[in-house]
Amino acid sequence: MSVILARDRQGYIDGLSVFRAGDLAGWVERFCAAAAEAALLASAYLDAVARLQDDWRAAAAARGMPRSQSAVWSVIDILPGYPVISVPVATVASGRSKPSVNQAMADLEKAGVLIPLSDARRNRAWEARGLLDLLSALEEGRRP
Repeated sequence: MSVILARDRQGYIDGLSVFRAGDLAGWVERFCAAAAEAALLASAYLDAVARLQDDWRAAAAARGMPRSQSAVWSVIDILPGYPVISVPVATVASGRSKPSVNQAMADLEKAGVLIPLSDARRNRAWEARGLLDLLSALEEGRRP
């Protein structure tokens, strides 16, 4: 909602001024229009995230991995909540063991789903490919 209102800052200020002057209907109309647009934006974002997860699953499957019970699928399921992720975070968020998550992260890196943020062997973190772009579009009020 705030993204939509921030896009038209002057319109928002004008709406508040109209409200203060007693035009409740004008403010409610402006607010409802912004809420409807925010709902459409949120829906488009969720659809784009689902498509991105499908792409990640296809990339993992194309590399001949993994089994249906693999932690790879669990990590893909949680990635939308963690655009930058580490093994400890993925372990807690997925409920999987550290060794299985460690292997999943390596597999997802090989599949191009995760992009390493450093060459360090300890305290590694990865970016979920494409997710930060979707978040940036959402923050700018653009549909993905």
